Amino acid sequence: MNTVSTSNQQMSTVYGAGQSPKTTSSIERILSACAGAVVTTLFVNPFDLVKTRLQEVSKMPKHEGKYIGTMDGLTKIVRNEGPFALFKGLSPGLAMAIPATSIYYVGYDYIRDHTKVRFQGTAMDTLAPLWIGGLARSVTAFVVSPLELFRTRLQSAEGIGGFKDAFGGVKSMVKTEGLSSLWRGLLPTMLRDVPHSAIYWMMYEEFKRRLKINDQRTHLQQFQYSFIAGASSGTIAAVITTPFDVIKTRRQVSSNNEKHLLRLTRSILINDGVKGLFKGVVPRVMKVSIASGIMISSYEVGKHIFATRDQGTLQ
Repeated sequence: MNTVSTSNQQMSTVYGAGQSPKTTSSIERILSACAGAVVTTLFVNPFDLVKTRLQEVSKMPKHEGKYIGTMDGLTKIVRNEGPFALFKGLSPGLAMAIPATSIYYVGYDYIRDHTKVRFQGTAMDTLAPLWIGGLARSVTAFVVSPLELFRTRLQSAEGIGGFKDAFGGVKSMVKTEGLSSLWRGLLPTMLRDVPHSAIYWMMYEEFKRRLKINDQRTHLQQFQYSFIAGASSGTIAAVITTPFDVIKTRRQVSSNNEKHLLRLTRSILINDGVKGLFKGVVPRVMKVSIASGIMISSYEVGKHIFATRDQGTLQ
């Protein structure tokens, strides 16, 4: 069968995120994911920085005072720490984003491709974005959790010595608590990312179907429609899962090593009320919507370019 021979050549039909009848290799998909990861991280790092500081007030630099909102936070960071401070945590962010997106997006497509024929026309196929998205995100979260822990601590640190302080803090933590401490916050991360991923892919596949995103589109149309579908799906998923993001951030930067999720949640509710669980929701939504739009459109266009080029070469 053609499907088998194609699989053996490490080529796969772009059914997953792209629903394209053309083929791209695993390497081409990884390159598309990496390119999207770099562009996305550069755009969203400032919003991620403000979100982290809004969620962990006690770690906010004292000379900056309380942030009123996202734009106020961005302005105060630039004024007090300089424009380059907006990209604090960029290096570990890129180190995390590149492998994470490769595992996540290529993994999603791979599983989608290899289950589509088997489950076609069944409930499993209809729900595929839900469980495949969750599975791909679970693996990704485990792999990049140590890098995300370091990046979160770096972004919440103050001043020029932030990197040294963050690295020293992580080193001390590993020495006293063991290597397993590098996965601190993994459970709340999974509670945030797995539902987020499931919601995102279900919504994205639906938006994609309604917008008729397919291989007949030009590169520009593919980018535009994928961006709209990705940003819309990311926004919905981000709002729903923000409480888990707040809990994850508090746990990762907590100095008292609070491990019990229910106690930590209760503490937030007592001190800040329900709105405390949605601290940083605006920069998070801004970050996630932009990131989702840029990432999926870059990934889709990259695959589209490779697929059309490969088909042209074959012809």
